[in-house]
Amino acid sequence: MKAPVQLTAALAILVLTACGGSSSGSSSSTPTPTPPAPVKFTTGAITAQAAGSIQVNNLTLSTVGATILVEKAQKTETELKPGMVVKVKAHHNGHTGEALEIEFEDAVKGKVGSVGTSTLSVGGQTVRVDDSTEFEDNTTRLDSIHGNDRVRVSGVPDDRGGLRATRIEKNQAGVADDFELKGMVSALGATGFTLKLSPDAGPSDTYTVNLLGGATLPIGLANGSFVEVRSLKPVQAGNVIEAASISIEDRLPGLPQSEAEVEGIVTSATGSTQFIVAGISVTTSPSTTWSGGVPDDLVAGVKVEVEGVLGVSGALAASKVSFRANIRLQGAVSGPVVGAGGTGSFKVNGVLIKVDALTDQRVTLAALTAGQLVQVRGTLGRDGISMVATRMESTNDARPILQGVVTAKDSGAHTLTILGKSIGMATASAMGKSDVSGVDGPAMSVDEFFAAIVIGETVVKARGKDAAAFADPALTAKEVSLEGQK
Repeated sequence: MKAPVQLTAALAILVLTACGGSSSGSSSSTPTPTPPAPVKFTTGAITAQAAGSIQVNNLTLSTVGATILVEKAQKTETELKPGMVVKVKAHHNGHTGEALEIEFEDAVKGKVGSVGTSTLSVGGQTVRVDDSTEFEDNTTRLDSIHGNDRVRVSGVPDDRGGLRATRIEKNQAGVADDFELKGMVSALGATGFTLKLSPDAGPSDTYTVNLLGGATLPIGLANGSFVEVRSLKPVQAGNVIEAASISIEDRLPGLPQSEAEVEGIVTSATGSTQFIVAGISVTTSPSTTWSGGVPDDLVAGVKVEVEGVLGVSGALAASKVSFRANIRLQGAVSGPVVGAGGTGSFKVNGVLIKVDALTDQRVTLAALTAGQLVQVRGTLGRDGISMVATRMESTNDARPILQGVVTAKDSGAHTLTILGKSIGMATASAMGKSDVSGVDGPAMSVDEFFAAIVIGETVVKARGKDAAAFADPALTAKEVSLEGQK
C-alpha cells in the first residue's frame, strides 16, 4: 500500500495590495480570492493514515483542523485507524482535499461468541473477514481474536446476511454480555419494532426488538429510521433483542442534494439500474459511467464505490460506479492447490490467485485441472502482487487477459507493469490503432494511451492473441484498453 500524500491545510487568506502612483493619483486593487473546492461527502473505509492525512475512497484528505468524532465524542486524529468506515465532509477536487468533519461509528460492539476460519459472531451478528480486513495485530489477524473477547467491528452489510468487517479491534476486558448493533427500523409498534441490518435484509439479519423494563422509544422514531440498539444480554432465541436503550443515528452519507460517495457491498440488485450498497438505495441511468467493470458485472456480493447526488428521499443518483474488484484474469489454470473448506490457490498467467470462503465459485477449486480455461475477478492481495478471487468461472475463450492497476510504465519501451508482471506491446506493425482504446472504447495511439496512464490509479486491460503470448514471465499484449480508475 503506498503511503498517503502529506497535505497541508489550506488557509483562506485575503490579501490587499495597494499600488502607489504619481502625485496625480493612486490606485488600489483587491485580488479575488480563489474559491474553495466544493463541499462533498464521502463514506468508506480508511485505506491509509498518517499524521495530518487519511485516504478514503481514493481521496487523500488533510485532517489538519478537521472536527473528528468517534462514536459521537470529539477526538484527535490519532484515534483514526486503517479499516475504520468513516463519513467525511470535505472540500475536494480530483484526488486531494481538506476534511472538515470526520465521523466514525462502529457497526457492532460486544463479546465474541465464536470464531471460525473466516467468521466470528458478535451480539448474534455474523461478521465475515476477508483479505482486506484490518486488525490491531495484522500478523496473526483472526487468530488474535478469541471467544469472550470484547471487540469493536467496523464494516458494511454483505449479501450473505451479515457484516463484512473492514476493521476489528479489541474493545475492553471483561465478560459482560451487553452489545450494540445498528440497523433500520420497520414494523414499528408501541412496544418494539423489527430491526434490519440493511433495507433488503433477509431473516438471518433481521431481529425482533422488544423494550426491556424502563427502556423507551426515542422521540421521532419512525419506520426507516437508522438506530443503535443496546442490549444487556445476548440475542435471544428467534433473533430477539431485549433493548436497554435505543438511539436514532444518521445513516445518510450526506445532505440532500449534495454530492456524495459511498463504498460497500452490493446486497441486492435489480439488474444494473437499481441496487443497495451500504444500506443506501442507488439508481443508475444511461449517463452513469462505469469504471473497472461493466453493468453486467453488478451482482449481489460485488464491492463498489458509487458517486452521485443524494436525493431528498435518501437515494443516491449515480453518476459513476467503480468496481473495487477491478482485477480480472483469463487464461489457463496452473498449480491448483485445494485446502480446507474449498479454499486454496492456483495461478493464471503467472499470477497467484487465492480462493477464500467468500469466493463465488461458479466453478469449484476442487474441480479445476491444469490447463483448464477460467475467468477470475478479484481484489489485490495484501502482498501487492497476488489476487484474492471474488468470482471464478469457466470460459471457452483462450485469449489471455490480465487487468489491474498499472504500477509502472515505460512510455519509450511501451511496457507497463500490472500485478508485478511486465507486459510488452506487440510490434507497431502488428498493433493497429483499433487495438488501443480509451475508457468506453475510443481508439487512440500507443503514445496517447501511455500518456493517459496515471501510475497507481489507472486500470488497464491487456489481452494476448493466444496462450503463448502470456507465457510467464514474457507477456505480450495484442490489445490494450483503459478501464477507468481504481
